[in-house]
Amino acid sequence: MDKRQIAYGDLMMLAATMIFGAMTIFSKQILAELEVFNMVALRFLIAFAACVLVFRKRYRRLDKETFLHSGVLGTFLFLSYLCMVLGCKYTTASNAGFMMSLVAFFTPLIILAQEHIVPGKVQIVSILVTLIGVGLMCLSPGFSLNKGDLICVMSAFFYSFQMLYTERYARLHDPVVLGTLQLPFVSVYGFIFALIFEDSFRLPVSGAGWWQLLYLALGCGALGFIFQTSAEKRSPAAHTTLIYASQPVFVALFSFLMLGEQISMRQIAGIALVFTGVWITVRPKKDDNDIIEKVTADAN
Repeated sequence: MDKRQIAYGDLMMLAATMIFGAMTIFSKQILAELEVFNMVALRFLIAFAACVLVFRKRYRRLDKETFLHSGVLGTFLFLSYLCMVLGCKYTTASNAGFMMSLVAFFTPLIILAQEHIVPGKVQIVSILVTLIGVGLMCLSPGFSLNKGDLICVMSAFFYSFQMLYTERYARLHDPVVLGTLQLPFVSVYGFIFALIFEDSFRLPVSGAGWWQLLYLALGCGALGFIFQTSAEKRSPAAHTTLIYASQPVFVALFSFLMLGEQISMRQIAGIALVFTGVWITVRPKKDDNDIIEKVTADAN
């Protein structure tokens, strides 16, 4: 890969992660007016409608394969979101944030199983440093696993597949079309689950509720996934998943800036470790072979 393209992809993934970090705050606020799947259905429907208006000319190149691949991504995205919502009912937001950072752990394992590529020493060190940092930020000294944590682990597992398949498919298709066409699939799943599990379907009743929904739709739902898909076309999974694992950092920063929540010295130390772990992987290198080592059939 061209190093400039990789650096550009890393910056786009960082931008997407920042957008997703703010999503947590707006999601908590809008859920005071809408039920979960009601919100998911509306959010992703509005996001897709906006994308069709802006990128309608690019959809003229849509083919069956792009449609099917977008469906795969949308399914993994919804499964991840579903597990996160269910998990948060039984655990704290901090624990859920840590469990979602396990995307950085699951991704190299899936790559090892599917492609016979093992993580190099540098990648292993960067993953450990990042997860320790997220742990310092999110976990309390008396932390113990409960069923909500395990469900959130499943959310990270499904999102690892979503990111891996995004990387593969983005090299085959227009990343804007691929990234936005997964949105209606999530919306349809949201409508179905809302009809089955929720009492009623409604719209926000306040101006603040509409602004929150529009940010979730246009910022997180449209722009965020366009950035993510475009980033994964340019950067390897070793970079994008580790950058995504830094999302709890931006949740903490936006909570401080927007809600006035305090950041402890423990969290500051965690933030420093997270950015150190990410930098270890994405820093400019003369040789990228310290990131991954290909395992061939005749390695022995």
